[in-house]
Amino acid sequence: MIIEQQLKASIKEVDDLKAALDEHAIVAVTDPQGRITFVNDKFCAISKYARAELLGQDHRLINSGHHPPEFIRELWTTIAHGRVWRGEIKNRAKDGSFYWVDTTIVPFLDPNGKPRQYVAIRTDITARKQAEEKLNASNKEVLDLKTALDEHAIVAITDAHGKITFVNDKFCAISKYAREELLGQDHRLINSGFHPKEFIRELWTTIREGRVWRGEIKNRAKDGSLYWVDTTIVPFLDANGKPRQYVAIRTDITARKEAEEKLNASTKEVMDLKAALDEHAIVAITDAHGKITFVNDKFCAISKYAREELLGQDHRIINSGHHPKEFIRELWATIRQGRVWHGQLRNRAKDGSFYWVDTTIVPFLGENGKPRQYVAIRADITERKRIEMEIKELNAELEHRVVERTAQLEAANEQLESFSYSVSHDLRAPLRAVDGFSQAVLEDFGPQLPDEGRRQLQTIRSAAQQMGVLIDDLLTFSRLSRQSLAARRVDFNAMVRGVLQELGAPWADRRVEVRCADLPPALGDPALLKQVWLNLLSNALKYSGKRSPAVIEIGVADKAGRPAYFVRDNGTGFDMRYAGKLFGVFQRLHRPEEFEGTGVGLAIVQRIVQRHGGQVWADAAVDRGATFHFTLKSEPPT
Repeated sequence: MIIEQQLKASIKEVDDLKAALDEHAIVAVTDPQGRITFVNDKFCAISKYARAELLGQDHRLINSGHHPPEFIRELWTTIAHGRVWRGEIKNRAKDGSFYWVDTTIVPFLDPNGKPRQYVAIRTDITARKQAEEKLNASNKEVLDLKTALDEHAIVAITDAHGKITFVNDKFCAISKYAREELLGQDHRLINSGFHPKEFIRELWTTIREGRVWRGEIKNRAKDGSLYWVDTTIVPFLDANGKPRQYVAIRTDITARKEAEEKLNASTKEVMDLKAALDEHAIVAITDAHGKITFVNDKFCAISKYAREELLGQDHRIINSGHHPKEFIRELWATIRQGRVWHGQLRNRAKDGSFYWVDTTIVPFLGENGKPRQYVAIRADITERKRIEMEIKELNAELEHRVVERTAQLEAANEQLESFSYSVSHDLRAPLRAVDGFSQAVLEDFGPQLPDEGRRQLQTIRSAAQQMGVLIDDLLTFSRLSRQSLAARRVDFNAMVRGVLQELGAPWADRRVEVRCADLPPALGDPALLKQVWLNLLSNALKYSGKRSPAVIEIGVADKAGRPAYFVRDNGTGFDMRYAGKLFGVFQRLHRPEEFEGTGVGLAIVQRIVQRHGGQVWADAAVDRGATFHFTLKSEPPT
C-alpha cells in the first residue's frame, strides 16, 4: 500500500515535471534512427506542423539549410556516442519562416549502452537571435561608419581637460606628428597662432557648456607648415551632464582655403582694376539686344543723363546723327560676329551738346558662341577732336599760304635767275673790257709809261680779275639752293687724292706734309662734295702757308654713330670768339693783304653740307691751326 502510494506520488511528480516542461520547452523524442516518435504542443506550434505530419519523420523536415553539413555531422557523432549535445539551431517552419531554438539533445541508453532514443529539449530564442542580428548589424554599421570616418576625416578624442586620448592615422598624417607624440598632449601643440584669443575662448566656452562647436581652424604641423581644417567638436556628457570627453572630427580644407585666398586676391585685383577703369573710362554694358544694363558715373556725367534714364534704353538715346547708317551697320555686324570693334563716335548729350569718344566694344559670348552682352569702354576725346579740327583748319590755311609763298618764291627765283643772267653777262663784259684794255695799254704803251703808271694799270687788272672770281663764287653760291642733287656712292679716298693733285701746283715750291687716313665712302652728289673738299683743303694750304713744313691732316671720327670727316692744319688759326662769322657770305677773319680770298668759300661748304643733311663746324686757336669737321646724312640726300 505504501509502495503504491509512493509510486503514485512519484508518477504524479513526473507528470507535474512533464507538464511544467511542456509549458516551458519545445520537446521532441526520436528513435535511434532519428525518426520522431513524440512532439509536444509547443513543437507543433513553433514548427507550424500538425503532430500527424511530424510523427515518423526525421528532423530534415524542419532543416533550414542554414547550417553546413559539418555542423549536422558533429551533432550526430556526439549523440550517437551517448553524449549530450548542446547548441543553437536555425530551423524552417512549415510556412517557410525561420526560427531559432536553443537545443539540448539527451541520448537515453539501452542495457548495451547504445542509444535507444533521443530526447531533444528546445527553447525558442528567435527573438534573441533577431536582436543579436540587429545588434551585430548595428555594430557592423557602426564599425563601417568608423572605418569610413577614419578614411575620410581627421579624428581626435580628448578628455574633459583637453588632453588627447585618441588620434586616427589621418590626424598623424596631416599634423606630421607620431601618435605617441600626440597622446597626452593638448591641442596647443598644433596651435598656429593665427586665431585671436577670443576665437579660442569662444570655442572652449561652447563645448564646456555641452554644445557642439563648428568652425574652420588653421593649424601648424610639426615641420612648421600650415593647414586648414573644417572642424566639428562634439562633447559627450556624463551622468551629471558634464562633458566627459570631446570628439573632434576634422576635414582637410587647405586646398580650398588656398583657392579661396587666390580667388579673393584675384577678386580684389579685379575690383581694383574695375575701380581704376571706372575712374579712367566711360563704361556701359548692354545685353545681346543692345539694351543698356549698366553705366558707370562717367557715362552719366558725359551724357548728362541720370542712370535711371539710361538703363533699359539702347544707344540711340545718345545718337548724334553724325555717322552714316553704313557706319552703324558695320559696327553691329562686327560685334554680332563676336569680334571686337574699335573706333571713334560722336554722341549727343541730353542737353544737345556733342561729344566725341574713342570706343572699344568687346562682345562676351555665351555657351552657344553667340554674344550674351557687350561691354563698351570709352575715352572722352572731345578736346582732342576740337584741336584736330583746329589743326585741319590751320593746315588748310597753311597750305593756302604755302601755295601763295611758293608762287612768290617762284617769282623771286625767276627774278634771281634774271639777276644771275645779268650778273653773268652784263657785269662780266665790262670787267673783261677793263682787264683787256688795261693789258693792251701795258703791252702797247708800257715802255712809254712811268713805273707808277704801269703799277696802277696792273692794279686795275688785278681788281677786275678778283671781281670776276667773286662773281663766279656768288653765282656758284646762288645756284646751290636750286641745283638738284645727283646722289650716289662716293669714294672719298679717291676724291681727296684728286683734289690734292689739283691743288698741288701752286704750292710746289713749299714743304707740305699731308697725312691722310682711310676714309669711309659717303652717299651724295660727287660734284658738290668735291667743292667741299676743294674749299677746305685749299683753305688749309693757304692758311698754313707761313709754316715750314705745313702739316695737313685728313681723317674721320665718330659723332653719335655717324662719321665726322675733318681737315686739320697747323696754320694761323683764328679766335673762336668769331667762329660764328666763318660760314657767312663775305665774312673774313683775316685782312686781304694777309690772305687772298672772297669770303664765300666756307659759305658754299656749309650750303652743300646742309643740302646733304649734315653739319659743319670748326675748332681753332690763334697761331695753333684750325680743324674743320663735317657730317653727312646716311640716307640718300634730297
